[in-house]
Order: sequence, then structure tokens, then C-alpha cells
Amino acid sequence: MTTTHKQNLFDQVLDYANRPNPYPIYARMRERPVLLQDDGRYLVSTFETVQACLQDPRLSSDLSKGYSEADQRISPEDSEPPFLAQDPPRHDWLRHQIMSKFTPELIYSMRPRTEEVVKELLDARRSAQQLDVVDDFAYPLPVTVICELLGVPREDEPLFHTLSDQLQSGTNPSHRGKGEEVEHAKQARTQLNQYMSDLIDRIQRQPRPGLLSLMLHDDSHEKHMKREELVASAVLLLIAGHVTTVNLIANSVLTLLRYPEALEKLRRQPHLLANVIEEVLRYEPPVQFVSRTCLTDVPIAGVTIPKGAPTYLITASANRDPAHFADPEHFDPERATIEHFGFGGGIHYCVGAPLARLETEIALHALVTRLQSPHLLQDSPVYRESPSLRGPLHLPVAYGTMLA
Repeated sequence: MTTTHKQNLFDQVLDYANRPNPYPIYARMRERPVLLQDDGRYLVSTFETVQACLQDPRLSSDLSKGYSEADQRISPEDSEPPFLAQDPPRHDWLRHQIMSKFTPELIYSMRPRTEEVVKELLDARRSAQQLDVVDDFAYPLPVTVICELLGVPREDEPLFHTLSDQLQSGTNPSHRGKGEEVEHAKQARTQLNQYMSDLIDRIQRQPRPGLLSLMLHDDSHEKHMKREELVASAVLLLIAGHVTTVNLIANSVLTLLRYPEALEKLRRQPHLLANVIEEVLRYEPPVQFVSRTCLTDVPIAGVTIPKGAPTYLITASANRDPAHFADPEHFDPERATIEHFGFGGGIHYCVGAPLARLETEIALHALVTRLQSPHLLQDSPVYRESPSLRGPLHLPVAYGTMLA
């Protein structure tokens, strides 16, 4: 039996007023694991149902297969979609092309440089006794790392920062039907593609360190990506390579300062750091939900989602499902088993997860060991507009002293 919720819980999630705490809304969603909204969208919100959907090939990541005015996006027809927005077999081949070069060895080779950038950023605030964790630290760190890893000039950051914000705004579900935001996002996509195409031309002529050069100057006998595929993949890595990490670092700091006992325990037992990061990914994930389109009628949890229906997998809700987790509303870095969908799941599991974990580990270790008596200057920070890429826009923190 299909259940329609007249209060349209998804619109409440999209409402910026609920950005600081959408979790009570998610709890109401979970009363009906698969919920039809009065605008035709379906919400999937429990751990079991989200896990099943992430692994179900009948739910497509290719939005062009379900594109409609009721769920307006940047049409994938405007440009080559990145592999994240494609289905097998094309997705699998493109992902392989990236992963064959974006190796663990390449990622972990960035550790010394990441540690150096973290030190430089904190040293710059050493005598200030306060910092904006986002502007002064969580944003410049992953931007610097992903630029150097890809081979993108760091001085171009102001350009792609603006374009990235515009692009994210256009893909915000709350902007469906708002032609101005979508048009700006399309223009941003075009400009980002042109920027990356020009950069690829330069790297093609003159090799340089970085992932893009590795892919362009690959001497293997494998078939290589076409220009438009490489451009789309490079843009995705540039944007996704910093946006979610900014939120993960900021959400981690915010959570630890709200749970001072966990912060103090981490100071005394630094081996807990890996668990802290996994628990933040469960408790305050940087990505709250993902969208899918049903390629056929899909029965799940007693509800049949019809072919073509826009479907949202509310991963942040699944991460706090009391049917799967003991005391899920409590932040507990010492959980014996920390499962989560913080980096998605299934074939679309985030390719940058190892890099994000590395950057966050180094960042949190430095903050925890160097900042003495840190505290929030405002407990309810201003959040980003995006309901899906959820994190503080600013996070001002004061501290007594900063150790060397």
C-alpha cells in the first residue's frame, strides 16, 4: 500500500530553517520506510531500505532517465555527465579509468604535503586566539590538496570556487522550477568545462605533476577517455574533491566541541581518531541524501515505486535508524561497529573517500593537539544553503593558546 504524507516532509528538509537540525524530520520519515510525497517524489529513509536501494541496479543514477519539470535539474544533455551520474556499463568503465590512476599510493603520497599545509594554515592563526574553522582551515586545506593532486593551478581557486557554488545551487532540489538558479548553474557548468578543457590542452602540450597529466600521458595500450569524458571527470574530481571534505572537517570540529568529553578523550587516546571520523560520518555526514530514478517498477518495504519516479535515498536518516543502531542520536566514537552511508554505497561509493579520510585525520589531529581550551563562539552556526551537502558556512572558534 502506498502511503502519502500530506505534510510533505521532504519540503521541510529543503526548508533552510531546518538546516541546523533536520534529524527530527528524518525520524518522522522512518515511520514509513518508503514514503510518497504529494508532489510525486519518493523518500527512502531506513537503514535496510537505503542499503537495498544503493545496491539495486533498477535505481538509476542517470537523471536523464527520469528528468522532468517536476524535478528540475541541470539537464544532463547540456554536457557529458560525469561517471557519478551514469549507469553500468559506461559508469564502470569510466570509474576504472579514474581509479587506475587515482590509486592509494598516489593518495597517500600526499600525506607529507597535507601535513605541511595544515601546519601553515594553523601557524597563520597562532597568535589570533580565534579562527573560522571553515574559511581559515577546512576550505583552503582540501582545495590546496586537490589542486596539487590534479595539477590545477592553485591561483585559479577564486574562479572555480564561484562557479562551484553556482553549480551546487542549481542542483539543489529546493530550486526546482526556479529557472534563474538553474540557468546560472548551466552557465557555471559550461564555464567549468571550458576552463578544464583549456587546462587539459596546456597539460597535453606540457606535462606536469598530477593526476590529469598521468591520464593524458598514459602509455598503456588501454583505450583512453574521450576529451569530453576526461573534462567531465576532472570537473567532478575538482568539485567533489573539496566540497564534502570541507563539510566533514567542519562537522567533525562542531561535533567534538559539542561533546567536550569526547574531545578530551581523543586528546588522551589519539588512537580513537579513526573511529571519531567514522562516527562523524554516521552522526553528521557531509552528504545527507542522494537521488535516483527507477528504471522499472520497484517493490520495496511493501511499496511499489513506479518506473520513472524521482526517488531520494535519505542516507543521513538511515545513519540514525534505531532499528540498526543502539542510541543512534548519541555521538559515540567508541561504538564497536560503525556502519554508515557517509560516502554513499554500492557501485557509486565515493572514489575520494580515502583522500577525505586522510585529510580529515591530519586536520583533526593537528586541531586537537594544538588548540588549547577551544570553544564555539556560536553554538548554532550559519549553515550552507545546500540541504544535501550540509555543513557550516562559517564556524568561529576561540582558543586560549595554540601550541607549536
